[in-house]
Amino acid sequence: MKRLLFLFLLISLHSSSIRGETFRVPATSDTTTLGLFTLNKPPVVKVRSGDSVSLETWNSCLHEMVFNKTTPADVAKFYTKHDIQKRRGMHTLTGPVYIEGAEPGDVIEIRVIDIKLNDFGYNFLSPTQGILSEFTKPRIKYFKYNKEKTATEFVKGICLQLKPFPGIIAVAPPLDWPDGWPVNLPTQMGQPVAGEFNSVPPGPFGGNLDQPELQAGSIIFLPVFQKGALVWTGDSHAMQSNGEIDITALETSYEGITLQFIVRKDLKAEGVFNKSKRKGGDAFSWPIIENSTHWMIVGLNEDLFEAMKLASRNAIDFLVRTQGFTSEDSYQFLSMIGDFEIAEAVNVIKNVTVHIPKEPFKKIGKTCTLCSEGVFPLKVPKVNDHVTCSPQEGITLE
Repeated sequence: MKRLLFLFLLISLHSSSIRGETFRVPATSDTTTLGLFTLNKPPVVKVRSGDSVSLETWNSCLHEMVFNKTTPADVAKFYTKHDIQKRRGMHTLTGPVYIEGAEPGDVIEIRVIDIKLNDFGYNFLSPTQGILSEFTKPRIKYFKYNKEKTATEFVKGICLQLKPFPGIIAVAPPLDWPDGWPVNLPTQMGQPVAGEFNSVPPGPFGGNLDQPELQAGSIIFLPVFQKGALVWTGDSHAMQSNGEIDITALETSYEGITLQFIVRKDLKAEGVFNKSKRKGGDAFSWPIIENSTHWMIVGLNEDLFEAMKLASRNAIDFLVRTQGFTSEDSYQFLSMIGDFEIAEAVNVIKNVTVHIPKEPFKKIGKTCTLCSEGVFPLKVPKVNDHVTCSPQEGITLE
């Protein structure tokens, strides 16, 4: 009874701070950074728990991708000029957002409230970065789409429904990334310079998860490693498959992605300070995604099978904590009902996510959300399944 009262008080405390102010951050040379999470960059805005921020984003390569004009040769020159991959990623990142009261070891609840697309995107087929080696010629396929209808024509008669989501939502990484984490990533790739972190490999801080389910109406929970959390977003997508096999999605930019930030003092990320909790011993030390129907527990590693094992261990810990299962019951439950999906197969760090449905827990009064109110608060935007496409204006450049 005392524990239930304590949880009720926590929920009440958080609920009272949910409604806050809304800020807007435009994408400029001052508010964006190319391919690095940097600890010495001043915050683009400081907010309180419960506040929301609409962040404008640019497409990759500092917004230099021009519709129907930028060629693979242009991209190659840009990569060489900026030492992409080894020194930094190709992502243009907006941020960081500083959240008052967020301290290392806390968890930050980041709600994806709304996404407003710009009107074009592209897919870049890389002959060296995708999962297949027989495609030896780079090409960029451009797409114009109707922002109101949220659809685009792939080829004549093939109409695709857009499902925008941010490839990157990240807090500032830990100082011991990647050496102190079980991901098998070389130090130079993860943190080429002290206090500067390459945006390509995802980690416990989130980052380049490329998780297609992270659409408007979803929430990501991330452990906090630096004071203020320092949240970034970028690598904006209009849609993506699980796997992203040719190295890119439908890459795009946003007029604005609105995120709400809630500091969770009741959810502790023990792995921030305790290295023994990083191998699946504490689910809250790694990203957790939630929508109205599922929890998605993330496993990350350079090796795909090791990523799946970490996702399994994190999911077992999650079920033990939230549902009161034993570890053995959790293992068997996941083998029967957990869906393991390869969200990202082409980054140096692979992302395997286990989807746990909420439905089995709803009728017996079990926990059905991690949200601070105790009920899932967001609604997924309605999708027009009968949308039609305008003739495609985009072309393919090789």
